[in-house]
Amino acid sequence: MTEYNLNFMHPQYGTTMNVDIDASFTVEEMIKNLLMSGFISKNEAGYDFALMDMMLDRKATFSEIQELYDGAVIRIIAHKVDATEIISDNFILLHIKHPVETLILDLKINEKDSLTEVIQQASDKNFIQGGTDSIFHLQKGEKLLDLNKTVSENKVHSGDYLQIVKANEETADPLHTAVKGLNDKVNKLQQDIETQLTTIKDALPAANMIPIDPTRAVNPTMQTYESIDTIVNRLLVSSKQDPLRPVRPFPTSLVINLLCFLVIVVFLVLVLLKYI
Repeated sequence: MTEYNLNFMHPQYGTTMNVDIDASFTVEEMIKNLLMSGFISKNEAGYDFALMDMMLDRKATFSEIQELYDGAVIRIIAHKVDATEIISDNFILLHIKHPVETLILDLKINEKDSLTEVIQQASDKNFIQGGTDSIFHLQKGEKLLDLNKTVSENKVHSGDYLQIVKANEETADPLHTAVKGLNDKVNKLQQDIETQLTTIKDALPAANMIPIDPTRAVNPTMQTYESIDTIVNRLLVSSKQDPLRPVRPFPTSLVINLLCFLVIVVFLVLVLLKYI
């Protein structure tokens, strides 16, 4: 599909804008287009898109969104900046995804702080319940981060999206869960195929166990060979009918001589007619 017809829902008023967009557009490009059109106003903390409960990657094109379809409603999520927090050169802005719901919390954190501070702030703001580093973990994409290391040591940068996940449980990211489930099914299918091939191989007899008749291998038949004519004549005799008469072909030399004679006769006749 080269185009999609989508409805974008305003983050504040709930109104929608119906747009036909090229499937090669990225989420980031579409956010800029909505800003330029005036449908949404400039927001220092930025915007994101959500399809149902799935947050969309800003760098992904619409053709890469597997569950996208014509007429789908894309929710525009506006991030909020806590004005009470002090911003300095050592502080960066992080977008924290809720472990279950489609919610994002924007946090300012010092690059020298450990990532446990992210969990602690999320808990203090009631973004998560009972949040400690022994219950929750943080992921950047598919990479599990070390909570005991600092933000900079984990190579986390300003503007990054971090996913809070429950320890010892599958991630709440629907896309990650779908990919993991697909990989599990592929692995199970491969195991089933290997098991079936092994079963078939075990059921086949060994090459040296195939029975061979040595008599027929050396002398396939002991019966006398009979031609078709012999068989037909034997059947005619047994039914008291006359045997087949041998077919004698017309001599080739005689045919050639007759043709030559006819050619000579025709030539002589033409000569005589010329002088008459």
